[in-house]
Amino acid sequence: MTFGSVQVLHGVDLSIAHGEIHGLVGENGSGKSTFVKILGGIHTPDSGSEVHLHDSAMPLPLRDPQQHGLAIVHQDLALVESMSVADNTGISTGYERRLAAPIGSRREAAVVRTLAEQFGIDLDPNRLVGMLSPAERTVVAILRALRQLGDGDQRKVIILDEPTAALPRGESLRLLELLRTMASNGTAVLYISHHMNEVLSVCDRVSVLRNGRIVATRESSSSTESEIVELMLGYELGEFYPDKPQSSNDVVRLDVKELTHGTVSNLSFHARRGEIVGVTGLTGMGQDEIPYLLAGGRTRLSGEVTVDGNVTNGAPRSAKVCGMQLVPGNRQRDALWLGGSASENLTLPFLKNFWRGLRLRRSTEHEFSGQALRDFGVRPLRPSLEITKFSGGNQQKVVMARALRQKPGVLLLHEPTQGVDVGAKKEILNVVRQAAADGAAIVVFSSDAEEVAQLCNRVHIMRYGSISATLSESEVSEDRILSLSQHSSVSK
Repeated sequence: MTFGSVQVLHGVDLSIAHGEIHGLVGENGSGKSTFVKILGGIHTPDSGSEVHLHDSAMPLPLRDPQQHGLAIVHQDLALVESMSVADNTGISTGYERRLAAPIGSRREAAVVRTLAEQFGIDLDPNRLVGMLSPAERTVVAILRALRQLGDGDQRKVIILDEPTAALPRGESLRLLELLRTMASNGTAVLYISHHMNEVLSVCDRVSVLRNGRIVATRESSSSTESEIVELMLGYELGEFYPDKPQSSNDVVRLDVKELTHGTVSNLSFHARRGEIVGVTGLTGMGQDEIPYLLAGGRTRLSGEVTVDGNVTNGAPRSAKVCGMQLVPGNRQRDALWLGGSASENLTLPFLKNFWRGLRLRRSTEHEFSGQALRDFGVRPLRPSLEITKFSGGNQQKVVMARALRQKPGVLLLHEPTQGVDVGAKKEILNVVRQAAADGAAIVVFSSDAEEVAQLCNRVHIMRYGSISATLSESEVSEDRILSLSQHSSVSK
């Protein structure tokens, strides 16, 4: 596959057997998205390329892959929150109806219920999608894909692109069980993910893309995470998680007292200079609201937030002036100007430094941004390149660079490594550790129990808007976090 003079895919050969779950892994920019878009009919491959479905060669480009038994569930699920489960599954395929008769909601619900039961799914077809958990929404997208493929005898192929990227571990495990059921019913699944433990757990085989080439296909049962990661990167990764910072300093930089809003109730905690504090819990327990309440993105009903002894008034500007920076969980929606370049996104807070009279000194701006991109390992090192041309991991590095170039006393990180590849994740975690070593107080709001356990000095477990348990550094472990999170969810 070639774009202009750049060849993105080089002779990629991949086969998936009937009833197999096949993993596809690779760094961001390795060619996974291009490969999926070819199968989805969005891109046309170079001449000589072939795609076979059920032993039959398909005409390229694939204009209607569903008609040939192939459907794709993208990371952006494209669901309508104000519509029911049944309506979301039928909107792209047409509704069950008799000739000239109105759409029957009961008939639609029955169709979806029958389809769900085939795969052991318990989901109310009449429930609004906006009321579902992230995992349930992913299930709806999978049901929609299955419905697109019809109920004939044809063998089905479903491609899942990062289906668990935004899911906590418990919900991810339930989704993986659904994939096993689908495979046992004969569906072939291509599973794309950055989560190596999930890939090796659920997949029969794993293919590794690096620089547009399949460099290896391995049996999952005889592979390890480190082996797959090293194949992805092309070099030995070494120790993945950085050493935790030593937080013997007693200086409190962030102090939160009785914070209340929405699902958060009377929340109090603190973070010291040089300390990394984790806040985690199951979906819906309130931890995802907290960083935006602290940084002024949402209005708090009551409570006091102090940064280095200065009380913030709840507005974003007040938090920034006091020395607080937020790296939000949805970088494309909340942190990036998608119409701008990497340089423009990085220098937004510093523009006043680049004006001379009425003229913006672009050369000085690019020099500043180029050095920042270099320091944070952003690739490619092209400040003028549109931010949308960068991989998710490199976009996240730009957001991190912008926040840390402002030298915050308090850094709030919401799902800092969500949707980034393993190489970028390691680099981002090293940046976080270094920021703590330089004296910042860091609070990580994450659903990744392993990441929280390996990175944080202390961990707070959320339960229904309040802290239900706190683990000291000697008590922190992934198993302990998962156990307390699960216990909190059932002990209301």
